[in-house]
Amino acid sequence: MSEPTDSAALQITGLVKQFGEKIAVAGIDLAVPQGSFFGLVGPNGAGKTTTLSMTTGLLRPDAGAAWVHGVDVWQRPVEAKRIIGNLADGVRLFDRLTGEQLITYTAMMFGLPRPEIAPRVADLLELMDLREAAGTIVADYSAGMTKKVALACALVHAPRLLVLDEPFE
Repeated sequence: MSEPTDSAALQITGLVKQFGEKIAVAGIDLAVPQGSFFGLVGPNGAGKTTTLSMTTGLLRPDAGAAWVHGVDVWQRPVEAKRIIGNLADGVRLFDRLTGEQLITYTAMMFGLPRPEIAPRVADLLELMDLREAAGTIVADYSAGMTKKVALACALVHAPRLLVLDEPFE
């Protein structure tokens, strides 16, 4: 297994995942340079979501490694997750909170200093065009609004790497 390169925002080496007899990911290697925009494209069932889940620490690989800005996702998961913004496919939100409460809660979970939270949440609500819906519970949001509030949650801690799985669904 090779070590991460200094210039990679994301590097994966030899990632493997198998579910029973089904090989979902068969030893993928990938290096995404810092400052780049990168996409995984392929047919349904190709292992894209499985790869991203292993890369972001949501699913343990059977073999291989993943590094985010040089931090091993599986050896130092807390440190890695602090620098990853993840909008996972099929994400379940605390949808009984308002949009503003959900983003605030996420900011608190990431340990943002209290004085920074309200201005950051306000900026994200404005950026996502959710200011008018800030006081509405997420369960009452449209699918598009739900995706936008989930993206705001992924961005709230100003991650160094943003991973979007199915961002346009």
